Amino acid sequence: MTLPASRPSPASRSGRLPFCSDLSRQLGEDPIGTAPHWEEVTVLELDVRVWEQLRRFEEWSPEQRRVFERLRGKVEANGAGFGLLMSAPEQAGGPLRVRHYTRGAGGYLRRDYRSPLPQGEWARALTDTLLEPHRLRDWEECPAPSGPDLHVCTHGTVDAACGKYGIPVHRTLHEAGLRAWRTGHFGGHRFAATAVEFPSGLLWAHLTPELALRVARREVQPAEVKRHLRGFAGLPPLAQVLDRELLVQHGWAWLEAERTATVDGPQVTLAYAWQGQRGEVRARVEEAGRLAVPGSSHQAERLDVAQYRVTFL
Repeated sequence: MTLPASRPSPASRSGRLPFCSDLSRQLGEDPIGTAPHWEEVTVLELDVRVWEQLRRFEEWSPEQRRVFERLRGKVEANGAGFGLLMSAPEQAGGPLRVRHYTRGAGGYLRRDYRSPLPQGEWARALTDTLLEPHRLRDWEECPAPSGPDLHVCTHGTVDAACGKYGIPVHRTLHEAGLRAWRTGHFGGHRFAATAVEFPSGLLWAHLTPELALRVARREVQPAEVKRHLRGFAGLPPLAQVLDRELLVQHGWAWLEAERTATVDGPQVTLAYAWQGQRGEVRARVEEAGRLAVPGSSHQAERLDVAQYRVTFL
């Protein structure tokens, strides 16, 4: 979830602006390097109606505001970003549940917790997972299932493109028996249908129902879908660009590697531990051009975004 400066008016669609994701595809935008950089992620299982309550930050209680101030302070103090996702539970109306993902070998490690608290106590979940994890002993830890979780943005009230393209993708994945979650806005409207995949930590762009299935089942090679990859959230943006090249070289097995990176200007050093070996890859990641792309389906303003190329050193 990202917090908006202002909420788009439903009437803004009457201007018949094109969907931002349609324009992004038409312009041939390469989405690599646009994944947020997350050291840990909390997923709140909240009914869809609660998503809007949480986004109305002007109505937050003082306690809820303090939680976000503390989270901002945490990021400023150590530079470690965090992800906050809202996903609709399998059954509406239940008590508060959270899924907490932390960086680990091959992406992220998942732990599940539930409590008797109502969903309106979401600030407590953020405090206990991201700020005061020792308090998780008061929650009931549940066995985490194996296999991938696919969080598909379907938040059409934030951007119509996410509703138009995200809902069919989520439906197809769910009907195919995959663990897919209807998920609130996490940024990147212009990449609809966009999804976050755990435990791999990959973010995807411009998915169709058919492509989403093939990606989830690994029925397609990384080289064939490289221009649908926004990046690995465990690395900073320029390192995501290099990491994609290594994924294309080594195939899906590369996702099992533990990867960290340092970035010094355009020079990226990616360290890895994989298949019993440790090593480093160095490359220059430089701009290969810029595009003016819409950031929203509700506003005409365009963003100036970079496109990248990689030169191995």
